[in-house]
Amino acid sequence: MIWLEAVGCERDGQVVLDTVTMGVARSEFIVVEGGVASGKSTLLGIAAVRRLPDRGTVWFVGRNISTLQRASLPFVRRNIGYASPDSLLLQNETALANVMLALAVRGQSPRDAESAGRDALALVGAGELATRNVGALSSGQKRLVSLARAIAGPPPLVVVDEPAALADDETRQRIVSALSAIRDSGSAVLCGTAEASLANRLVQQGGRKINLAQGRIVGAPAIELVPAFTPEPVESTGGLRRIITLEVDEDDEVLPPATRGPV
Repeated sequence: MIWLEAVGCERDGQVVLDTVTMGVARSEFIVVEGGVASGKSTLLGIAAVRRLPDRGTVWFVGRNISTLQRASLPFVRRNIGYASPDSLLLQNETALANVMLALAVRGQSPRDAESAGRDALALVGAGELATRNVGALSSGQKRLVSLARAIAGPPPLVVVDEPAALADDETRQRIVSALSAIRDSGSAVLCGTAEASLANRLVQQGGRKINLAQGRIVGAPAIELVPAFTPEPVESTGGLRRIITLEVDEDDEVLPPATRGPV
């Protein structure tokens, strides 16, 4: 699904990511455990195509994202569900409206977006929050809404960063169960956390853990980081071709789908 090859990033002259290579295949669940200054959030941001690396290559469903024009990247992001540590929810809108917004960007009709939005909220155990304004929710409830927005659809790839921060144990279990369920539905899942206990719970649900420290993956042979994974041409991805429509023009720019659909 996505492959990062020799990816590196710097900030203010300091190395944040140092030649990281890893891949996430279809229906695979990867857990990145890393604390402060590990580069975890930067790595997840690159995987979610929210930023580009300073060096290295990013492949998504057979396309070299690193070569695309910046104006093309929003069309790629339509295929990736992303939940950041800050949630970035619309505080004056309902939980359902926040989830529906992500689906509307992908081209779903209001009716379909509402149905899929309610399904996503139910999957994370927050169906009762649908009509409540986000501004009135607790931090844990906001985490659930943010996760529901990321998995709604569901998209081919889900990337979540610190999904359970400040959440109680019941909410954490809902998050773990929802990520496991979305992986079982066929989505690739990449989840980052600084909490060893949460990482272990995700591993118990079938996740494969990678430890990140000071911008490098540690404790795993390189052969384990890309298990039987090579970039596939878009045309060879079978059913994914119907979901992910990356149409490329003569300048190698990703264009909007010719027909709007669940992308």
